[in-house]
Amino acid sequence: MSRLPPSRSAKRARPARAPFVLKFAAACLQAIAITAFADPHEASRFSVPSGSPDETMQAAAAFALELQPDAEISFRDSQSGSLSVSRVEDDRIHCILRLSPDTAEALMPLNRFLNGRLDRDAQAMWALAHEIGHCKLRDAFLNRTDGHVADASVFPWLAQEAAADAYGILSVERKLGNKTTVREAVILSRMLAAAMYHDRSHATGHYVSDALALCPNNRNDADAVQCAISTAYYTVGSIANDQEGAPMPVDSPPQLIYETGVAKIASVMHVYENMAQYKAQFTGADLSRFEFNEVSHNGESHYITAESESGQKMDMTYRLADFYGFKTGELVTDDERNVKVMRIDGADELDWLLTLGAVVRTQDGESLRKGEAQR
Repeated sequence: MSRLPPSRSAKRARPARAPFVLKFAAACLQAIAITAFADPHEASRFSVPSGSPDETMQAAAAFALELQPDAEISFRDSQSGSLSVSRVEDDRIHCILRLSPDTAEALMPLNRFLNGRLDRDAQAMWALAHEIGHCKLRDAFLNRTDGHVADASVFPWLAQEAAADAYGILSVERKLGNKTTVREAVILSRMLAAAMYHDRSHATGHYVSDALALCPNNRNDADAVQCAISTAYYTVGSIANDQEGAPMPVDSPPQLIYETGVAKIASVMHVYENMAQYKAQFTGADLSRFEFNEVSHNGESHYITAESESGQKMDMTYRLADFYGFKTGELVTDDERNVKVMRIDGADELDWLLTLGAVVRTQDGESLRKGEAQR
């Protein structure tokens, strides 16, 4: 559970012989009580939203934790589908999964096409392994074998989705055996879903189908991660080949397409010397269109609200915190108002919020942003 700020409890006065000591203690108690009531304090327990998963989702979550034992998994009654966020904490990736507790909701929208091709348990396992795959792909680039750091967000979203598909397929096959139909079912369902919904950003079927030829081994998780990386590069190479008028025919060896992808990404990827340099310079800027205001600041905890800046202002505090894995609750302010806020604990969480492009206006009138000194 979350760590609450230190409580302000009044000290009991010891028995005293002189009456004026008792009066003095009583006056101190009253003053402390007034101060405690006036200062901002948490009105509710701060936590991430949660729900009660059904049996299938419980089993799928257990499988996801086999793949990523330190992943943070929570179930949201308001969430349809599943999503993952990978946050940098210290020198590692913190993988956060947010899922619907109901299997039918969690598997939307692909279950329409997977039903009948893959049983429900395997569908749920693949869906969660897919989300873990996103975290694994980013972790592989942030923890390169040469000690340098890069960010997988340089890959287009389609390539990242294809990589996660490949990782999920191999992970489930390793768990259930090669005779499972997960490979064929996912590839075909992706093709049908992309065609029906005209969704190019998730049209991974053809790329994954061909890229899996680059993955002859599936002995352990490392093989699955390597396959995800190869799939991401293959997808980039295939897209580039199409954009250039297909100088390589569609039946070219997948290794050639893969090498084209490697060259394309190498030309645009920024490589940092180490994690410290990456954390100081990298900014994703996803949250630049929202307005963040600090309501209170207690030690290393910042209590922050968020609003949309475009058009009519809307309170986005809970929705953004829910998506990015921050704790939420209500804070009683010094003017006795209850305000819905997200709680940002410590330098890593604040750095992550700023990395995503947020500019936080503090109580002192400062604007905290990536790359500037933080309190």
